[in-house]
Amino acid sequence: MCSNLSYPKDGYDVPQGNVLVLSCIDLRLTDNLQEFLNYDNLTNRYDLFALAGAALMTQRENPKLQGHFVTVSEEEKKKLHVWKDIWDMHLNISLDLHHIEDVYIVEHENCGAYKAYLTEAYLKKGEEKRHDEFAAALTTSILATHPYLNVHTFYIDLRGNIKLLRTKKGIKK
Repeated sequence: MCSNLSYPKDGYDVPQGNVLVLSCIDLRLTDNLQEFLNYDNLTNRYDLFALAGAALMTQRENPKLQGHFVTVSEEEKKKLHVWKDIWDMHLNISLDLHHIEDVYIVEHENCGAYKAYLTEAYLKKGEEKRHDEFAAALTTSILATHPYLNVHTFYIDLRGNIKLLRTKKGIKK
């Protein structure tokens, strides 16, 4: 582990149970993500699921956010629709098989999927803010169907430093 990296030290309770981690597919940050998960004492206690853009494509049909996506063909829309369904299925199987108690949503700087699927005008208003908006929308979606989960959202820069964006504690079972 690189000792000069910055990780969140407060603002959320480090999970004691199993965790589902949603990250981007970006290969530049996989080692940094694994180091952070080890730092949070999650070794062998997390399911890792990667989607290009992390939370981005799970919110493709969110009415509050869909106006910020670039225009795509009807055929492409149908293909993109399944991303949210696949995420939901993975969340449910992680709950069933590994009894997860927390979800980590890990967004990152300089995301190619955000550049490919969101309008330039929307991105100009601040990349980290846009990641936070999509992660927050996914958090709301998760808690609407699984209110007992804890959801933590993070932002990782290209050097591997990680910042806590927000955390939402679920209700006690």
